[in-house]
Amino acid sequence: MDRKACQQCGITFENTPQYFHKSKDGLHARCKRCRNQHEKGTRTKVRANKLGQIEKGAVDIFVAAAQIGGANIPHSSELLEKLMQYCGGVGGFSNIFMKQYYDSPPGGAFRTKLLDTIVRLTQANTAIGGAKKPLVGWTEEELEDELRVRLTDMAMTLKALPPPVVKND
Repeated sequence: MDRKACQQCGITFENTPQYFHKSKDGLHARCKRCRNQHEKGTRTKVRANKLGQIEKGAVDIFVAAAQIGGANIPHSSELLEKLMQYCGGVGGFSNIFMKQYYDSPPGGAFRTKLLDTIVRLTQANTAIGGAKKPLVGWTEEELEDELRVRLTDMAMTLKALPPPVVKND
């Protein structure tokens, strides 16, 4: 019987489908065990890449929707409340986040992406007004001031009002 060494582990096996997967032109160069490990690693990398793209896409969609304004702006407290509920509260979220952080290699890209995602989400949400308190907690004066600011901004955008004059003292 013909024998063949696996190109990865170097162990010699019978050159049969019992030890090597079939390929278009015969049998693969890696034994079944090594090829399975190689394919599993490839699938893991593909999954991690897809997850990274989904996370980036989710942040981008959130920011785009929030920039429309109005009811599309989730307040930080509402956003975090839902996230915390899903993760089992603040402690549960912290545990999940830190587990993912410490399970990834020190100095690795995944750790950097975890931190970057949290920072980008917080910065974007704060920049578009999500850090303000929910409308139900606003006083009448705060609501009137916000309405006045938004109407003035809209009027200037539509060129219905001239831009404000800045006085230098």
